[in-house]
Amino acid sequence: MDPNTHSIRPYGGQPEVRWDGLAALAEVVEGLAAQDLDGRSDVVRAERVLELRRLVDRLEGHWLKELAGVDARGAAGADQDQQVGSTVAWLRNRLRLGAGTATSFVGTARALFRGPLTATAKALADGTISVAHASVLAHGTRDLPDHLTVEAEPVLVEAAGRLDPPRLRRVLGHLQLVVDPDGTDGDRTRRQQRRGLWLTPTFDGMVAVDGLLGPEPGQTLLAALEPLARPTDAQDTRSGGQRRADAPAELARRALEGGRLPQTGGVRPQLTVTVDLDSLLGLPGAVRVGGEIGEAGPLDPQACQRLACDSAVTRVLVTHPPNRQQHPGGDQQPVGNDHGELAGLGARLRAAMALLPPALGGAPTQPLEVGRTSRVVQPAQRAALAVRDGGCVFPDCTRPLAWCEAHHLRHWLHGGPTDLANLALLCRAHHRAVHEGGWQLTRQASGQLTATPPHRRHPTARRHPTAA
Repeated sequence: MDPNTHSIRPYGGQPEVRWDGLAALAEVVEGLAAQDLDGRSDVVRAERVLELRRLVDRLEGHWLKELAGVDARGAAGADQDQQVGSTVAWLRNRLRLGAGTATSFVGTARALFRGPLTATAKALADGTISVAHASVLAHGTRDLPDHLTVEAEPVLVEAAGRLDPPRLRRVLGHLQLVVDPDGTDGDRTRRQQRRGLWLTPTFDGMVAVDGLLGPEPGQTLLAALEPLARPTDAQDTRSGGQRRADAPAELARRALEGGRLPQTGGVRPQLTVTVDLDSLLGLPGAVRVGGEIGEAGPLDPQACQRLACDSAVTRVLVTHPPNRQQHPGGDQQPVGNDHGELAGLGARLRAAMALLPPALGGAPTQPLEVGRTSRVVQPAQRAALAVRDGGCVFPDCTRPLAWCEAHHLRHWLHGGPTDLANLALLCRAHHRAVHEGGWQLTRQASGQLTATPPHRRHPTARRHPTAA
């Protein structure tokens, strides 16, 4: 074989003979991989990391140049003697790239090596800027007339040499207002038309969130969420993503409690949970299907009991489906049979289906009586709790009053009174830990509260719970 050529096996294809420079490059990469770096000093290893990154950027710049050439010649697919619909489709198929990544590569290659961004291409080849910087400039100037891009490019390249890509993107937005004020009006209109928010219930009972917000609404939301997404204390073990997920829920809860949102159907917006008595009481052996909160999915019985601690409750008496029978406690159980465990499960599942709302296939029900809606914890009691407790009373917790809910030490569902002696303020994290996590909160004769962890728990759960 000619020493100036190199044999390469493409993705999924047969070995082919390619241009000579790749042979030397492959040898260098293999040599780097074989090096033993354990004996190198920290200074040398740090410098190598920085220099390798610059070389990778320069190499990617050359790759973009060759990609632009293939794209210009319509040679995408020639490696397999095929004609493909587009260069993007070819990259996606042969390199297994995502659609967004492949589209960005092709757009950047065209702008730098077939378009007006010639100075950007040179800066990338020289290692002055990275591929990420070049992509920002290519994307940000794609709607500008070529002559304006050429005039603005020296300033943009200079900025790219000083700023990271996110800040360069922001600078580019400002400069566009100067370069093409008329064009930015159209961009603003297009962005406004693209805005949207999509909330989709998942199969496992969560809600997937996706969307695009305009600059002003987006920054307004970020500003509102930022103080709610901070770690509450040094023991807060939530990840950044978990804190950001908890923040909008906390923001929405405060808005609902504030009562300032527009009414819907004459009623102020609120979280409504519909739950049957068996699920709410949690009696052993009862069929407990949990609470219904809408499209987001079911709410487990323990969560329903937690919400019932500090909420407004409306009792609705409805007709029962005919395939259930009374048991001595007054509650109803599925009719049993003698077919063993599997048949018993089937009977319980049929009984559970009958308990579901009719919209979910449950048995038709007819309301017989609707009681008055009453607040479990009265406003005056809430004010007294605020004065006495001041915030979460769970041991070692310092979460403030605004994060707290009233908790019944002995639940009112089980005969506990709704008075100050039986109430305590808990943040939502610890309120959830008590109801769903198995922790028990007890008031001693001295008035001090002690927290007892569940008897069966994961060894890493011995510390006080902090997840919100």
